This record gives sequence, C-alpha cells and structure tokens, in this order.
Amino acid sequence: MDDTTKNSLGVTNSYPHNGKLMHDYIAKYGVNRAELARKMNVSTTSVYQYAGSPSLQLSILWKASLALNHNFLAELGEKLPVDYITNREAEQKQQIDELQKELEKLKFELSIYKNIVGK
Repeated sequence: MDDTTKNSLGVTNSYPHNGKLMHDYIAKYGVNRAELARKMNVSTTSVYQYAGSPSLQLSILWKASLALNHNFLAELGEKLPVDYITNREAEQKQQIDELQKELEKLKFELSIYKNIVGK
C-alpha cells in the first residue's frame, strides 16, 4: 500500500507503507509482538499501531531495526527510485574488483604452468 502526495511542484510522490514493512517482517519470522515491544521499550499496543501506520518516524524504524536485527532503513532505501551506493557497498565493490583481477592473474599463471608441464 502506497500513500500518494503532491509536492509544491505538483509532482506526485508515492512512498512505501512503513508499517507494512514492519508487519510483513513480524509475520514472516513469527516475531512475538510483546517481546518486540519490550525490546523497543514501548507498549504492545504501540507495536500494533506501528504495523498499521503508513508513515513511521525514523526513531521508531531505528529502534525496530535494532530490536529485530533487521535494517528497515536499508529496506526503505532499496525502494527509493534514486540510485545510491553506500560507502560499504563501494568498498565491497572495490574488493570484488581487486579479487577478480587477482583471479585473472592466477588463471594466467596457471595456464603458463600447464603449458610448461604439458598438460
């Protein structure tokens, strides 16, 4: 479920139902709402209200992410129609590129050794 608003330029913007993200995670993994409420230091009623809310405050998403060990903020970021690479992703991409270069080098060296040995 998306909510739709118009900004000052008249452009329609849709955003994901934040509470549904939390609700879906709770349902998928069978999370005990009372236990989640204790971890977040809120009432169980609040957890039910969060699940129904189309828009949650960042502090609620932050607490829920920590309590459930799930990054709801990243999940929302993936839905945002704007390309963005985190610093961690950039570092990982660089590591992958370096490892691929090293692998190619090793494959080349292996082919030379195979030629020398005759296999």
